Amino acid sequence: MSWDINRVILVGRLSNDVELKYTPGGTAVARFGIAVGGRLRSDGSESVSFFNVVVWGKPAENCSNYLSKGKKIALDGRLEQRSWTAQDGTKRSVVEIIAERVEFLGAPSGKVSGGENVISPENTKGQEAGIEDVFYDNTDFNPNPVEPESHDDLQDNGNINF
Repeated sequence: MSWDINRVILVGRLSNDVELKYTPGGTAVARFGIAVGGRLRSDGSESVSFFNVVVWGKPAENCSNYLSKGKKIALDGRLEQRSWTAQDGTKRSVVEIIAERVEFLGAPSGKVSGGENVISPENTKGQEAGIEDVFYDNTDFNPNPVEPESHDDLQDNGNINF
């Protein structure tokens, strides 16, 4: 029996402001980049890697409200690849991190501080149920997180409809 693991845990800083959009069904989708420092190069400079991040549902709105370029975050999620054919006929592909948990590190200016800045079901109680149930704040490792409701909002070209 074989099994696979698709898990990403990163700590870094937003490389751009959060872009928030809504699908035709009304589900929030946030996109932003994260810069993660790496190993020192032989010249003493630090290598930096940049990754694209996608957050769905109410947590996407929270990211948009409280995060901006330069803010430090920790995230837990999975990698997802999308492929499509561009209008010019070339095949395109992108690998994104689908964040299932985002924690704000450091107090957002004038906002929440301490442990209350974790985006998780416990902090969204009383809000509409749905895709935000994907986001969890569980100290136990969960190798099988709940998948988003569907990818009906993806066009055949791999882009999200807004």
